[in-house]
Amino acid sequence: MSTSRFASFVISCIVALTVAPSCTRAEAIENIPAGTEVTVVTQDGTLVRGKIAKVEPEIVTLTGERPNMTTEVARTAIAEVKRVDPNDDDEAPAPAAPARAAVVRTIAIPDNTVLDVTLNTAHSSEDSRVEERVNGTLASPVVIDNVTAIPAGAKLTGHLTNVKDSGEVKGRAELGLRFTRLQTGSVTYDIETRPMSWVAESTKKEDAVKIGAGAAAGAVIGAITGGKKGAAIGSAIGAGGGTAVVLATEGQDIRLAAGRKLKVSLTSPLTIRTK
Repeated sequence: MSTSRFASFVISCIVALTVAPSCTRAEAIENIPAGTEVTVVTQDGTLVRGKIAKVEPEIVTLTGERPNMTTEVARTAIAEVKRVDPNDDDEAPAPAAPARAAVVRTIAIPDNTVLDVTLNTAHSSEDSRVEERVNGTLASPVVIDNVTAIPAGAKLTGHLTNVKDSGEVKGRAELGLRFTRLQTGSVTYDIETRPMSWVAESTKKEDAVKIGAGAAAGAVIGAITGGKKGAAIGSAIGAGGGTAVVLATEGQDIRLAAGRKLKVSLTSPLTIRTK
């Protein structure tokens, strides 16, 4: 082989090696501009499609799959990133699409689907505060058409939406929460769920304490011990005595212990794609 032909052969090999990786390996996601629509494939075969919103050292955030919703993917779990061809119509696949469809499953989880969730955090109307983080674990898998869409053990997170202590006069304790995120494997989805709330039973019969007073004018009835804090309302009794109604007890508090079983309903559909 002549020197010129050998040189041409070497150059061709270098070019081939340079170009080939871009076709066979994942493109570095940090090199893809924000707003670019991509398909992200994880090590466990989950596919997420959307526009790049933010690329952080540990998390990639995508938007656009659903209105006002985001999906997060752990960077260490990403196996491949592909830019979406704007000419690729999901509704009208190209001739090569059937082979791809055979290995990709799209599972639509409808709204009103009920998730069996075990609460991992404890909360109470006495000590908790609004926006306090709530954690739970999916106790049983979500199965759609005999296919497991979400496995048991998936993590749910949310927050307390309403907290009302029973300490107010005539108060009835209230506690509300909502789950907003679902993590399965290395992918975290925004979800919409129906708010859950609890209201303590009425304690009117216990609260209405009638006190007879035959004391002299100006006598004050107060410091009635009742409820967990012994709170009381004093009532001035005029000359001639009479009867005063004092709301002395504070009612019951609501406590949700870790391990409590909950039925959580989706209020919007969720799409899961996997190989």
